[in-house]
Amino acid sequence: MVEDWHSGSEMVYIKSFILALGSFFLPIKPLLLLVGLFICTDTILGLWAAYKRGEKISSRKLGNIIPKMILYQSAVLIGYVLDVLLLGEFINYFINIPMFITKIIAMILIFVEALSINENFENITGKNLFNSAKQLISRGINIKKDISKFRDETS
Repeated sequence: MVEDWHSGSEMVYIKSFILALGSFFLPIKPLLLLVGLFICTDTILGLWAAYKRGEKISSRKLGNIIPKMILYQSAVLIGYVLDVLLLGEFINYFINIPMFITKIIAMILIFVEALSINENFENITGKNLFNSAKQLISRGINIKKDISKFRDETS
């Protein structure tokens, strides 16, 4: 009788290894999802901007999301391994931020994607997201000042 390779104890070991590996990386799941969300948003806005410019959208260009996703997610995973197994305690001695390397890597990748999202959004709408955000924050600060001033006058 021929035994399937996945029916014996080997499959139990493989499943256990995958489960252990997943458990090890579980603390950075939100960072991985956030980086992935920014990549997907950039891709969608890039497609929209290309469509608006009249460019032909090819499967080759669209396929670039796969290596980008693998590279970015791998960078975050490697940063986490460095944090946990190599440099985390040393860095915590100077900077009391858990998973510092992982968070720095994720922030850099998200910033790069945010710049690209801003460029695509500006190509689509003609508006700069960063300038709009600054104006919105300024308006909020002015409204807060006006409310505080009104509150002080009525007291």
